[in-house]
Amino acid sequence: MNTSGTLQHHLEPLGFGLSQLFVLNTGSRHWAGRNGPLHDERGQRRLGSILRPSMLLGPLAGQHWSNEGVSFFYQAATPEAKQLAFVQAQQHAHSDVCFPYPPLGAHREEFVCPTSFWECDDELAEQLNIDEAHFREQCVTVLRERLKPGALIHDPACSTGKLIAHLARALPHCLCLGSDLSASMIRHASRHYTGANIGFRQADAAQASPACDALIIRFLNAEVVTRRDAEHLLRSLLGDLKPGGVALVFGHTPVLPAVSWVVQALGMTLQSALASRPGQLELFQFYLLTRPPA
Repeated sequence: MNTSGTLQHHLEPLGFGLSQLFVLNTGSRHWAGRNGPLHDERGQRRLGSILRPSMLLGPLAGQHWSNEGVSFFYQAATPEAKQLAFVQAQQHAHSDVCFPYPPLGAHREEFVCPTSFWECDDELAEQLNIDEAHFREQCVTVLRERLKPGALIHDPACSTGKLIAHLARALPHCLCLGSDLSASMIRHASRHYTGANIGFRQADAAQASPACDALIIRFLNAEVVTRRDAEHLLRSLLGDLKPGGVALVFGHTPVLPAVSWVVQALGMTLQSALASRPGQLELFQFYLLTRPPA
């Protein structure tokens, strides 16, 4: 049995599991953690974006990289201390979660899903839609209070289209545009979601995007792009945000860019980096960024 406060060690082998390691900054302390599977809406245990106190290892004492993997050194902690850490993180405006290591492929390169993975069918669409339910509600909560009638919301990697369609229904006074590089995703979205204030187009997020009042950025993540490409895309996309606009950055898998660094470099403001569902002792990455008014 581990005694609270004693030094412990977790070794994560080089490979896919590296992206499950995270560091929680509660505002007063850094905690080591490892994401693990939870039950989804269908009762299946799957790895997701929602973090729970039981996933914490303990207060971080150090980390090392070697040919064997990544070592987290941490102090053993009680379940009560882990729960308190989540309470503190929910209450502290500048708390955040960092996933420092991307998943690695067979040759220790950053793993990125092949293009064929994004060929949309009903099974993939259903799973993606389940995984993003908490993000949809959080987007509505944030944008409802911030956008004026006629505001343009752009989701430059709209996937199945369900999230931007959810926003179109919840915010009927706003215009909603969903774009995606995948033709099959756009076909799926256009077939399932229609309305007077929503439209879809096939487009590359790396190319020019329309100036907008709100940006939904949810693809700069592990398994989707490399960390270098993610930072480049984040800088490019934020350039399309109008003065006074808001950007929301999140995703099914860990967010790759150092968001606070990019935000500072662009003269924007990071309002918060974490969110949770009402009444739940949990956390998930959800960056709220704003561009100063003109």
